Amino acid sequence: MATDPFIVFAPDVPEEEGHYPPPFDEERVGLTRNLGKAAGSVALGFCIDRLTPGERSSFTHAHEHEEELVYVLEGECMVRLVEPGKEPREVPLRAGHVVSFVAGTRVAHCFVNRGTRDCLIFTVGERKRDIERCFYAEDKEYDAFFAGTRPLSYWHDAETKGGRRA
Repeated sequence: MATDPFIVFAPDVPEEEGHYPPPFDEERVGLTRNLGKAAGSVALGFCIDRLTPGERSSFTHAHEHEEELVYVLEGECMVRLVEPGKEPREVPLRAGHVVSFVAGTRVAHCFVNRGTRDCLIFTVGERKRDIERCFYAEDKEYDAFFAGTRPLSYWHDAETKGGRRA
């Protein structure tokens, strides 16, 4: 058994229920083992999310400065994509699929379990809290709430700027 604080055994990290602040907290957004926090990671966040049938991982969002990568460990789910100038769509995923979200592309996303059994996903993302901004493409009420309560973290011009920034 490891005694170093930067070595953790994933099953020992407790699952925590994901949720948004009131009044948006009625929808549960999966169970998360925050492995990055447990291991003391500074520049990367990483976790294992368990989505039960009918749950999604988050509100549909895009990051301006933080890149994300998701690997499906077990089960099946859909990645919901909202891309500039295109109709929203869902792509089926199963264990072994990897999805990369490059920062600044405005590709809003979330993962949705439309199946009958749990789905486990491993998510890795950069931590750039000092410069990161995001927006919520489909959850307009939460998007407005986020813009009003966290204006420095809100990607104000995401809907009007084209593509990636230099």
